[in-house]
Amino acid sequence: MKARNNLMWQTLHPNIKARIKIQFLSRFGSSLIFPFMAIYLSHAYNAQTAGILMMINIVIAFLAGVYGGHLTDMYGRRPLLITGETIKLIGSAGIFLANIPVYHLPWLTFIMMSIGNIASGLLNPASEAMLIDVSTKTTRAFMYAINYWASNLSLMIGSMLGGWLFESHFIILASTLMIINTLSLLLTIFSITETYHSNQLSSPKIGMLAVFKHYQPVFKDLPFLIFTLGGILLLAVEFQRTNYIAIHLAEKFVHTTIFAVPLNGVKMISVLTTINTLIIIFFTALFSNWIARYNTRYIFTIGTLLFTIGYALQATTITFLPLLISSLILSFGELMYVPTRQVQLANLMPKSQRGAYIAFNGSIFQLGKILASLVLVGSPLLTNSLIGILILFLGGGAIILTLLSLKMFDTHHVQP
Repeated sequence: MKARNNLMWQTLHPNIKARIKIQFLSRFGSSLIFPFMAIYLSHAYNAQTAGILMMINIVIAFLAGVYGGHLTDMYGRRPLLITGETIKLIGSAGIFLANIPVYHLPWLTFIMMSIGNIASGLLNPASEAMLIDVSTKTTRAFMYAINYWASNLSLMIGSMLGGWLFESHFIILASTLMIINTLSLLLTIFSITETYHSNQLSSPKIGMLAVFKHYQPVFKDLPFLIFTLGGILLLAVEFQRTNYIAIHLAEKFVHTTIFAVPLNGVKMISVLTTINTLIIIFFTALFSNWIARYNTRYIFTIGTLLFTIGYALQATTITFLPLLISSLILSFGELMYVPTRQVQLANLMPKSQRGAYIAFNGSIFQLGKILASLVLVGSPLLTNSLIGILILFLGGGAIILTLLSLKMFDTHHVQP
């Protein structure tokens, strides 16, 4: 198996191998800080203000993602990747300068976070499109598998270090992020080649009307829009980890000692993320083989239920053992729902317009974050139990909308 994987890795296009390495570095650096920024802003202001600021940040990222999806088809992948990595470096340098020991500027940190989100909006559609440009049906499954594995591994390492150092050594984390973003930019400049050249004879149209026309086929696809709405609700559940649940545990977790290691709320978030990622890393292959034997929609439904229940438990409990159990439940649910949802997503996208669909689907992740931030904004008015019930409703809505969209698609199309 190892020899086969090594052979498959060698067959990947150089851009794919370079981009996987760059994304590993970037996600590691980002997970040192950004999963805990709701805590940072709530300490600087309060939970409600933090929620509003996080929501503003996400709206900015969403708009940047929509625009980035259009620009990558106008100018190609490499210019967007280099521009995005450059802006990311500027944002991380700003966060570092806003938090040096001499002074502390939360407002500047927020602005630099927003700049970083603009960078991500430009980067993500270009990166995803480039990976598809240079992959084949033979290599695509392996490419996504290794990228998913690397992403989770970098998230685990980064979140674990971030959780331990965030409160006491934030400036070290900020400087590390700045160094990593410098390396990412250099690797992008020297390792990535262009994979797409626009066929447009005239100057590229980059106005808002041109952007709207670019996404028009997606806006008219009702099954896909309903499927997307289900995804937004599902992501709103997942993003509670870095919004309400992060602040909930930071403020209320019952401090404990496990194997002589003292745990507070922030460190517990890191532990939960690490457990989740380890399960994903070690069980992905096993679950992929098991899932293939069953109806994907049935597995999606069960997986989403488990995933939602796990997060609802995390929002309502403050002690170690129930939180540990909740992390196991949601992790195995994630292993079930993620691959089955990806299969259905691929079926919904027409080949002739896949670029617009991919860009749109990547951008709507920000809407899930907005909805998660709204929960945080309203959290002072709700009890923990009500937040848990709200999370269950979000997960239930995701299941209903997803199955409805697939039924509508079946009615009008022949499944491939």
